Amino acid sequence: METYNFDNIRSFRDEEVHDKLLNILDDEGFIYILKKLYPDERIAHLSKELYRVNSVYDFQKRYISEFVNALLQLTVSDFKVSGLENLKTDTAYLFISNHRDIILDSTLINHVLLNAGHKTSEIAIGNNLLIHKWIDTLVRLNKSFIVRRDLKGKEMLIGSQKLSAYIRDTIVNRNTSVWIAQREGRTKDGIDKTDPAILKMINMSGSNNFTDSFSEINIVPVSVSYENEPTIESKIAAVYSKKTGEKYTKTQEEDLKDMGRGLYSMKGEVNIVFGKPVNEDLKSIETVKKRNEKFSILAGRIDDEVYKNYVLTKPNYIAFDILTGSEKFFKENKYIKAEETKLQMICKKTIDSINGNKHLLEKIYYGIYANPLINKIKI
Repeated sequence: METYNFDNIRSFRDEEVHDKLLNILDDEGFIYILKKLYPDERIAHLSKELYRVNSVYDFQKRYISEFVNALLQLTVSDFKVSGLENLKTDTAYLFISNHRDIILDSTLINHVLLNAGHKTSEIAIGNNLLIHKWIDTLVRLNKSFIVRRDLKGKEMLIGSQKLSAYIRDTIVNRNTSVWIAQREGRTKDGIDKTDPAILKMINMSGSNNFTDSFSEINIVPVSVSYENEPTIESKIAAVYSKKTGEKYTKTQEEDLKDMGRGLYSMKGEVNIVFGKPVNEDLKSIETVKKRNEKFSILAGRIDDEVYKNYVLTKPNYIAFDILTGSEKFFKENKYIKAEETKLQMICKKTIDSINGNKHLLEKIYYGIYANPLINKIKI
């Protein structure tokens, strides 16, 4: 494997934590955000506490975990986890999950790992989200590494090779797991689909042997589902523009707002399911002659595991029946009519805030909820 200097993309190490925390505590933007979350006396006390933090684990265990626990109590009605029996505490994995929320997907996965006695994973985050210096510092303190989204041409190729090498080095040499989304950007339409290009990037640092290259990084598909789809308004707008051919450009400020909405909106039931490692499927894929087809098959295998383990909730069943004009799941007692009426009211309120053809907007809204169920039925 070629040697790279990872300093401009890597997460911060234990010996850097103290100084980086001192820097962030001097950032007016960070303090401004803290004041929205905590009373002044808590901030003063928090500042004194942070001066004594000297490791990434301590920072995550004492402060990130505290924040996530509070968030779960405030915004989640039921938090369920399964599939931990598929993981070994002494093994590092590449967690590839569907991507529904900018921050919360990976945050909740790490929260689960931390509380289950596993090492937390490093988290891939696009540099387009690092709008302020304090955000860059904070996420790298929380074991995030940077994915450059602004590279073109030869620079993009070099950046992808470096990113691939970092992921493999983290898993194989540092024995630390990595989380990466199955595609660039969040799923907007409810169809969770792995981009083979992500797998090709990961394989850049591997050997010519397909099985060996992927088996050493231990891919585990992870399914994340929210009863109430996070930031659904911006997702509807994105899908609408794609269907109508209208230009849709999301600003950094909108990304920042979506980060906040995703964290603090009411999410209802949330489920995280760790699937089985795909290693045992690799040998059969190795026999495929066409190289690109191998990546497509592996992507499909990951998708199947995500679909299979995706936990459905009432809005998924209701949306399917509304879209298909049937009562299939109503007759199976998956929901009652009052719950259907409630979702219809929420849908109307949501699309009334978005400009466009209301019939199409409504169809997109229900499609976001129905598509995970449709994909589950297909497999």
